[in-house]
Amino acid sequence: MLIVLVGPSGVGKSTISRKLAERMHLKYIVSATTRAKNEKDDLGKIYDHVDEETFFKKLENGEFLEYATVFDEYYGTPKRPTLDYLANGEDVLLEIDVQGAMQVRFQYPDALMIFIMPPDEASLLQRLRERGRDTEESIEKRFRGAKREIWMAKGSRAFDDMVINDDVERAVTEISRLVRQKKSPGGI
Repeated sequence: MLIVLVGPSGVGKSTISRKLAERMHLKYIVSATTRAKNEKDDLGKIYDHVDEETFFKKLENGEFLEYATVFDEYYGTPKRPTLDYLANGEDVLLEIDVQGAMQVRFQYPDALMIFIMPPDEASLLQRLRERGRDTEESIEKRFRGAKREIWMAKGSRAFDDMVINDDVERAVTEISRLVRQKKSPGGI
């Protein structure tokens, strides 16, 4: 099964993804990005950092399952090993942007698509500030983008469910339940 977690910056996708992949023995796919690596990367989501030329060469060669432009940088999910794992009957976890999720929904209508929501706007803004990665200007830009993504996700009907991350363990347990439910006869 293809499991896709989506949500705005600061909502806790990376933490949830790591815990969910470990708990459910999912194959986590590392995204490629043109964003420069910084010292905080080792504390969060893992990326394959590539230059724009390499990224566009991979894009032209059809090597991405999905791709998106997020805050002026490019991100993409490699088709391989994603499709190889699925062909071998393994469950795969993607942690991607809402733009990429729309592409995946179109290509893989049976994917389990879950949007991670913040408890409220104030909590999301606080989380963005506590990450210590961005300038105040960048935080405000990400916050505006987050509100836009939430609006887009709610209006798109592309997601099977929305899970509020008010407590990481509770969110992981809820997503685990959704995965088991989808895998059961009749599914979601």
